[in-house]
Amino acid sequence: MVVLMSAMICALGTSAQEAYAWYSPGSNSLTFCYDNERSICVGTTYDLNDGAIEPGWITDGNSTYVKYVAIDHKFADVRPTSTYHWFYGMHNLESINGMRYLNTSEVTRMDDMFHACYALTSIDLSYLNTTNVTSMSGMFSRCSGMTELDLSTFNTANVETMDYMFNGCTNLTTIYVGTEWSTAAVTRSTDMFYNCTSLVGSMGTSDDPNHKDGEYAHIDGGPSNPGYFTAKNAALRGDVDGDSSVNISDVTALIDYLLSGNASGINLSGADCNQDSSVNISDVTSLIDYLLSGTWN
Repeated sequence: MVVLMSAMICALGTSAQEAYAWYSPGSNSLTFCYDNERSICVGTTYDLNDGAIEPGWITDGNSTYVKYVAIDHKFADVRPTSTYHWFYGMHNLESINGMRYLNTSEVTRMDDMFHACYALTSIDLSYLNTTNVTSMSGMFSRCSGMTELDLSTFNTANVETMDYMFNGCTNLTTIYVGTEWSTAAVTRSTDMFYNCTSLVGSMGTSDDPNHKDGEYAHIDGGPSNPGYFTAKNAALRGDVDGDSSVNISDVTALIDYLLSGNASGINLSGADCNQDSSVNISDVTSLIDYLLSGTWN
């Protein structure tokens, strides 16, 4: 009986680990936790949301005060099913630390995840698993502080909705994507690039008021296949000698290659200046025209 009583007291005194978000007004921070210390947190704690249900830290307005987000290392053992509106409207948010501890392998909705995070200038998205995500509507909308987004690890094979995904990203110049980016399953992409006035694809395709939906949501292929994206680590067009710049030395390198056939030190992808999938004398003409005019024909 004494042993049983002791076991019951011990059980009552030890709470199970749980996943929750904790807002600390003293530090204007929101921390994602997985532990048994929720009862002693000073501030407000919240259950994680599911589906398209608004998170508690959004509905009570505390999100507007958040300047710092932290994802605790123990949170890596959690498998949320939704990150819907997680950082929605956090106008003062300056940083998100610990993204590597956010396991999104079971997440299906990322709608408006970073919507209107005006003060956020960069996000490490390389750890996000998007394999099962079906909706990214408004995911980065109105992130006006961003100049670059690296989505090169995103697998979007199952994404069906991309409405307003980059809407209002007025200072965004470059979006990198990788080989697993796809819009094959997308059925809605209304105003995906609305007001993305600074965005330029890797081949020079710039903001076009007639193409704001998902039609240009692919790696830029130039005039014959315009797109707003850039391939990660894509070769710089015209950079024949591989020095990350395009100038007269590239003309010399290209001519030397064509005369000798020696490809040593030659960036063949960059040497295809007219984008016809071959390297020949016409690429020399194209490169010279570019150096004289400043634009690719």
